[in-house]
Amino acid sequence: MKCPYCGSESVEAVKSWDMPKMGYRVTHYRCKTCGGLFNHYTGRGREFVLRVGPRGVRR
Repeated sequence: MKCPYCGSESVEAVKSWDMPKMGYRVTHYRCKTCGGLFNHYTGRGREFVLRVGPRGVRR
């Protein structure tokens, strides 16, 4: 998994959950290099990444 902000492969999974009504499995990641937060969605024969906040914002 690569960070969508900086392209680093140094990311850590923070948590994951299922969205059964939508048919997706979601994993929340944090980049160890830039601090970017993003979600990775898989399911229904698709896979995509959504950014969750401004890069460098730590929660």
